[in-house]
Formats: sequence, C-alpha cells, structure tokens
Amino acid sequence: MDDGFELMNWQEDFPIRGSIYSIEGFKVHWHSAVEILLVLQGNVSLGVGDHKYLLKENDLILINYNEIYSITRGKEDNLLLSLQIDPVTLSQYDPNFSRLVFDCKSFMYCKDNQEKFDVVRYYMAKVVWEYSKKKPGYQLRIASNIHLLAAHLVNNLTNENLNQLKSEIKDKDLARLKRILSYINENIDKKISLKTIAKNEHISYFYLSRFIKDNLGVTFQEYINTLRLDKAVNLLLSSNKTITEVSYESGFANIKLFNKLFKETFGASPLQYKKIHKESSEQKGYSDSLHHGQVSRVCLGVERKTAFKKLLSYLKPMDLQPQLSDKYKTNRINISVDVSTIEEPLNHYWKKLTTFSSASEGLRSQWQNQLKELQREGGFEYIRVHDVFSDRMMVCNFTEADTMVYNWSSVDELFDLFKSVNIKPFIGLGFVPSKLNKMDQPIFLWQDNRSPSQPMELWTELTREFIKHCINRYGLREVETWYFEVWKEPELPYGFWDGRNEEDFEFYRQTALTIKSIAPTLKVGGPGATYHMNQQSYWLEIFLTYCKDYSIPLDFVSLHIYPEDYIANEKECENISKMLQESKSKDAMKKWMDLKKIYLDKNYTFNAVDSAKKTILDVLNFNIETHITEWSVSTSYGNFIQDTSFLSTFIVKNTLDCVNKVDAIGYGAFTDLREEAKGGISSFHGGLGLMNKEGLKKPSYFAYHLLDKLGDGIIEKGEEYIITKKDENIQILAYNYAYFDEIFLKGDPSLLTSKERYLVFEEKSPNEINFNLSGLNGKYKITRYQLDRENGSVFDEWSKLGMVENMTKEELEYLQGRAGPKITVEYVEILGDYKGRILTSAHGIELITIDRQI
Repeated sequence: MDDGFELMNWQEDFPIRGSIYSIEGFKVHWHSAVEILLVLQGNVSLGVGDHKYLLKENDLILINYNEIYSITRGKEDNLLLSLQIDPVTLSQYDPNFSRLVFDCKSFMYCKDNQEKFDVVRYYMAKVVWEYSKKKPGYQLRIASNIHLLAAHLVNNLTNENLNQLKSEIKDKDLARLKRILSYINENIDKKISLKTIAKNEHISYFYLSRFIKDNLGVTFQEYINTLRLDKAVNLLLSSNKTITEVSYESGFANIKLFNKLFKETFGASPLQYKKIHKESSEQKGYSDSLHHGQVSRVCLGVERKTAFKKLLSYLKPMDLQPQLSDKYKTNRINISVDVSTIEEPLNHYWKKLTTFSSASEGLRSQWQNQLKELQREGGFEYIRVHDVFSDRMMVCNFTEADTMVYNWSSVDELFDLFKSVNIKPFIGLGFVPSKLNKMDQPIFLWQDNRSPSQPMELWTELTREFIKHCINRYGLREVETWYFEVWKEPELPYGFWDGRNEEDFEFYRQTALTIKSIAPTLKVGGPGATYHMNQQSYWLEIFLTYCKDYSIPLDFVSLHIYPEDYIANEKECENISKMLQESKSKDAMKKWMDLKKIYLDKNYTFNAVDSAKKTILDVLNFNIETHITEWSVSTSYGNFIQDTSFLSTFIVKNTLDCVNKVDAIGYGAFTDLREEAKGGISSFHGGLGLMNKEGLKKPSYFAYHLLDKLGDGIIEKGEEYIITKKDENIQILAYNYAYFDEIFLKGDPSLLTSKERYLVFEEKSPNEINFNLSGLNGKYKITRYQLDRENGSVFDEWSKLGMVENMTKEELEYLQGRAGPKITVEYVEILGDYKGRILTSAHGIELITIDRQI
C-alpha cells in the first residue's frame, strides 16, 4: 500500500489501524477487529452473512469482531476509509466491549436521521486529521478520539437483540472457513468441486453449501466465479496475455461463459474493459499494494483530493485551529553566551544574487520601479537575467540578403538600468532567436525557442557580437565582473532544451570558447541544471566530467534546487513526449506542470547543496564557485504557499543552513511581474516574487531585510536561532520553522485554497528562547523586529481586509502601511549581563539588535 494511505499500523497498546483505499474486484475479509468503513467516493457492494448492501458516497457500516464480509467494486470508481479498532485493547476499559454486537448502518436511515452516524464520521475524520498533523501528543489525541468513538458506539449503536442471540462464528467454524478459502485460492485455476471440499472437511455436500452461503453471503459457485473474475482483471491489466489465455489461467474452461460472466459483472467485454480501465488507471495514477493481505488499487491522483476534501467536511471549524491548551506549550531553549568571542565569520552571501525571468520583462516601467525599490532598501549585488536574445528584445534582424544585423537598444536600456541601481547582470545564455531555432517548438507565453541553434555558427557569431558590444559600452574591467551562464535546465526531457546530451555539451563548449576567445578573464559557467539528489544528479556528474576531460572552460557551476518533485506514470510520460514530437511544446509544458507534485523533506535544500558540492569536488578535485541561480519552495507560478509567512522562515532557515556551502543562492524572483505564464489575476495568486504585482512586499521580502541586519561574525548558531556580532553590536535572530504536514508532503493539495493557506503545515508550538548575554557594558539601544502572521504579513492583512481585488489607491496604501515587521525600541544600560526572552509562533521570525551607544 502507498505509505500516504496506510495511515496507521497496529502498534502495541495503540488501538487502531487506518487506511484509505479502493476496491477493484471482489475481496473477502475477516479479522479480530471492529472495522468501520466509510465510502468517500463512488459505490461498492458489501455482503455480511446472507445480507447484501450497496454502499454509496457518505454511507457508513460497522463490521463486528470476527465477522466475515465480502466487498465488490460497483459500477463507479470508489474510495474507502477504513478504521479497524482493536476490541482487546478497549476491553481493558470496558470488559464487555469485545462481546458487544454493534448495529451501525447509516444507509438504513433517512437523511434527517443521521445524527448518530455523523458523530462516527466526525471521529473518523478527526483521527485522520490528528494523524496528518502529528503535533506533539497526537497519539494521545487519536487514542482519546477512539475511546470517545467507542463510547458513542456502546451508548447509541449496540443491538440488544443481537447481543442476546449473538451468532458469532465459533472458533472451529472460523478455522474451517479459513481452510476452505485457502483451498479455493490455491486451486482457483483448476477444477474445484463442492463435493471434494465436503469430503475433505468430512461434512455433507448440503451442509457445506449452506455453510458457505451463510458466512460469505454468496453461493459456492458465485464465490468461485467472482474470485476467478478478480484474477482475470489482474491478468488483463498487468499482462499482455490474450483473452483466451486470461480465461484459461483464471480457471474458466469455457471462454463463452467467461465472456458472459465478465460482461454481466463489469458491464463491458474483457477487451473493452482492458482498454478503458487501463487508460483510466494510467490517468489517475494507480499503484498495486497490499491491503488486509489482498491486492487492491490505491489511488494516487485526483481521488486523493476528493478523499481529504470529503473528510474535511465532517470536521467542525474549531477542529482546524490550534487547541487552546496548545497555545501555552512552548519549545524552550536556554542560551548563555559570552559575546566577546566569535566562532566563525558570517558571509552575507544571500545578498549576492536576486533573480527574475525574461529580459523583456525589465523593459516595463512597473517592473523597473520595483527593482529600484528593492535596491534602495539594501539590494543585491547581481541580478540573474536570461533570454536576452529573444525576439521581444529585437536583437537579431535579417536583411533581404539574409545577413544577420543586431539591434542592441533594448539590451542597453536594461543594462543601463542595472548600472543606475548598482546591480550587475548574471546573464543566462540559452533560448535562441526564432531565426536560429532548429525546431519550431516554443514554450511559455512569450514563445521562447528551446531547441539547439542551427547552424551553430550563427549562435557563436551572435554571442561574440554581444560580448564585444558589452565590453565596448561598459568596459572590459566592468564586464569581467559579470557572469555568463550557459543554458537553463538542459537535463529536463520535456522542459527547456530539445537537444541530446551531446548537443548540449557542444552548445556549452562552443559558447564558452567563443566568450573566452574575446577575453580569457570573462567568467563563464553552467549548466543551470535542476539538481535532484537521486535523479538528475548524474547529469551534473557527466557534464563536469566532460568539461574536465576536454579542458572546456568552467569558471563556476550553476544549479537550481527545489524541494518538490513531479510524479508521472509511463502513459503520462509518453503523452508528453508525443506532444513534443508533434511540436506542441506549450501543451507539453502545461501537462508537465499539471502533474502531481510531492514535496521533499524539510532539510532538502541543505542536503541537495551538500550532495552537489561533494559531486563537484569528486569530479573536479577542487572547489569551484557554485551558484544556486534558482531556488524556492516550488516551481509553480500559482502555488498559494508563496504568499504566506511560511516563506519568510523557509528563506531564513535554508539561507543560514547553507552558509559557507555556496557562493550565492537566488530566491525564485524578486517580483510577481513575470511573463512565463499569464500574470495572476489575484493580487495574491501565489506568484514566485518577493513583491506582488502591485509592489506590496511579502513576508519573504522582509526575511532578507532581517537577514541583512545580522553581523559579520557568528557567536553561536543553534536550532532555529543565530547570534552574531558586528563591531560592538550584537544581533539575535530566532525563527519557528513549521514545515508541511504528511498529507501535503505526499501530494494532496486539497487543503490548500486561495482563502485558507495554512492548513497544510505541521502544527508546532511556539519557540521560547531565554538568553543570557555576558560581556556587555555600557548604554545600548535594543530594537525588536517581529515578523509573523499577526505582524507584517501582507497576505494575512489582505485576508483581514476581505481579499479585495482590483484594489483602490487607499486600500493599497493601507496594506503598504501594514506590511513589514513590528518594531519596538528601548534604551538600557547594561553592566555585564543582558537577559531576555524571544517567543516565536509557527512561521514567525524575531530579530533583536543590541547597538552600543556613546
């Protein structure tokens, strides 16, 4: 079973096991537990004894201890939540519990009489919710909810008549049934007769026939047929066997009978079923797993969203908020340091690089105003820009004689702007002009060309003229400080490069040699590849090996790191590849971006950087400048997380973790004004920028603002805090990093909506840091900066405002005034020690600066 759906396994003294799964065929279950089944989607047929029921969405049934039941797929796709409760554990509190018979069948009652069943649904949803959040004490909360559920069952859903006339299967009957079913399963592909089994069990033919019907709810022959049909379905969907072969291997001697029974059961012939159902399962992303010892199909796609949206509807609004008692619990940290000592220097490497997308975006006045604002408030040393040769920049032009001539006016306007705001270009050389495009497969809204240049001589001529123009306009000494990054994510099979590895290596070689032929001191590197430790890591290794073996210039390595991944089955990969072959690059890119996303662990950025650095050192045998030129929590343009306070702690945590690991790390983009996809309609649409389209500064923007206030020496660095020093001034920065919960990590985004963006995170108690700083003497100015959901998060303020769209000037000015950390100032005289306390809530940051006064 997919581990995202095997919710809880049996543990010693833990009274529950849970799973979410779908039924494809026919299954028989019995176990020494009380099992509650809730249909989240579709329908199933369920037999208990000689009773048969059709369960639809929202229906609920309880299967009693040691009660056998059969379950069959209905005509619709289905999704079930199963909770199994151990009666032995609960009998420690109520000795009668394991002897009770419960009568819990919600579908036997009308909609107006569902109150007692809604209580059961509520506790089932509560158990799943508590497990997904896993906040401290979640096991106790789950156990508490199970006990409350059990008490509800005892008081409201026991059947006194059944308790008195309880027809519980005797041990010897249960043992007999197990032997019979085991024999049938082992010989299902052979001829099986009721007389043979009766003889083996030393009972009469008629008694055996009745025994099976009473306990399975179906006749002997019906059970044999459904079991064989179930095997046939598995063979149809998992092999290339012919219909005749499937019929024979499933135990049907007569193919006409097989076809007849199959069509009666599934509403389609075996051939039709194979075609329709295989396409459906590939689109939805099914995977085979074990459930209750039987193979079932676990849904990995859209059903997952359905499941948790449905479960969420059973909860009360208060259940989704932190409980009052949690607010008093803190994670306490006590710190005592001598501020006169510095352990290591702190390089403010995060100030080196910011990023944006295509060069043509920089020609817009709104974009330029946001860059000027960014640079006025501290700013960055470099800005990464790519696509300088796009058709929108109007660089490449051809005469009637098919001679290429160049127009550098748009490039000059952009680079002149950079110079005026004291930022240098980090130039990505990749997408080619349409006239140089080998294949017509553009991507993005602006129709970028992603195939190798044809012929290569035109590309190298363009590169040469570009470099010469930059040197002539800005001077060699200035251009020597720039970076030239060759290509962008060439390792993605349906992304930004349509060539083979050899073509990419040749593209890099020719470009690097061209740049170096003009001035050997110019800095050139690449490959701008997305680094996944267990996937594309090999691509970096072979690229570095190529540069080393053939002495190709490489002054720096550039990588992209995102703690997310896309899951695609074989059919989806084939569809995307087919789109690319048919020159439907835009459709392929959209299909790729729509694939199911999963998120990697909370330390992935650091682990990926560390892994990449080891690969670089292993291949090159020396350290080389390494720049993370793209980095964020997600590659998606509309991921609602990117507007929240979480991003501020994401940036602070990972930036501090990677100190002294890389030379630069550039976050997503400095602005939401991007053209790779259509601009978001909403003011807070989940854009990649530090500022939204109106220039409102997100919590991520202020994460850099607070980092910039740190000193240049580290006194102490610990879990979620750092103490630094500059001259005689001290800085303490603390944060509370709450990462995604287990459900969201596994790819279920159903709890993330435009209005509610914080339900997908693990629940963390506040961090309480009690510090004692010794070695301070004199008068000091103490400034506190507090950034969290209640202080400075412009998205949260916008939510309080009513999520207004198309805001007026007054509304924008109001939000501008609310964006930014809360600041408090005090003046104190310190003689020796200074004691204080910092309390940070989840997604919160607090900075204290202690500045010496004269």
